[in-house]
Amino acid sequence: MNPTESTMRAIVLQRPRELFVSEAPMPQPAEDEALVRVRATGICSTDLMVFQGRYSNRLPIVPGHEAAGVVERIGAQVSHLQVGDRVVVEASWGCGACAMCLSGEDFFCANRVSQGRTRNGTFAEYLTAPARAIHALPPEIEFNDAQAIITVACSVRAIRRGRPDMGDRVAIFGPGIAGIILAQLARINGASEVVVFGTRDWRLEAAHNHGASELVNVRQDHWALRALALTDGQGFDVIFEASGNPEALFDAHRVVRTGGRIVTFSLYDGPIDQFPAQMLYSKEITLIGVRGGAGGYPHAIESVRSGAVQLGSLVSHILPLSDADEGFALMERKEKGVMRVVLTP
Repeated sequence: MNPTESTMRAIVLQRPRELFVSEAPMPQPAEDEALVRVRATGICSTDLMVFQGRYSNRLPIVPGHEAAGVVERIGAQVSHLQVGDRVVVEASWGCGACAMCLSGEDFFCANRVSQGRTRNGTFAEYLTAPARAIHALPPEIEFNDAQAIITVACSVRAIRRGRPDMGDRVAIFGPGIAGIILAQLARINGASEVVVFGTRDWRLEAAHNHGASELVNVRQDHWALRALALTDGQGFDVIFEASGNPEALFDAHRVVRTGGRIVTFSLYDGPIDQFPAQMLYSKEITLIGVRGGAGGYPHAIESVRSGAVQLGSLVSHILPLSDADEGFALMERKEKGVMRVVLTP
């Protein structure tokens, strides 16, 4: 479609689980924005929560927040982008005007904009975003891989928050795409061991193929004893909870060492009952939250460009944009082999 036309195709979520293909108005970039033609957009677990109605956001809305594409038009104030640039667009950004944004902490902005949640997202032929939230892609990175750079950036921020030191024993709960990216980054940062915990053997094997040193299926008897044995009974220095299952947060408390750190990478859809808060005292655990990937994009892009983080094998399905409903169905069915579903407008 030519960006001079007045409409484009977009996927609209009218109400939970009700998607339809729509002719939507072509977005127009403001002076500090760029218009990007979407070449690939991924379906992540947060998008699934929006689709299922488990995430509080306005409806109707165009879902999606992980996308890569080509710059088609730039606003008058944009200087670092050119028409034709291959780019990745951040999932969210600050308002640019509040005290937090002006102090460089836009990730704490109270009015933070989130694609597919507070504004129309990436399941469309085109989108607009502030130029400050758009990053150039090197030619080595394919669009179908580049859509997942958002997940890499979020993982970079999680690693920076968790601060695994050289030689630390690291555990990751949840061998999904984020967990596997975290495993690769933990290795890059010098972890002596990266043990991945999960419930599906095929996903655990995928984690092993991407650098996990040991695998633990938490559905097996005495899994916690085996996990502790891997650390000589001491527990893990840093644990990243990336499964989205509240039970995994309880499990993490069982195998973290005294004085260790637990990073909650997951987005939970409600309060967690019977949280073992006493362990914060008895083990002096540090519990760390992570919000988005702000500041992590340049490092994420370089990690993928250099091959330090491998994404291509994590893309399991590529579908046309019009088949977004099938993409969500694939994720919900949790069939063997389904990892990252990519939609191509």
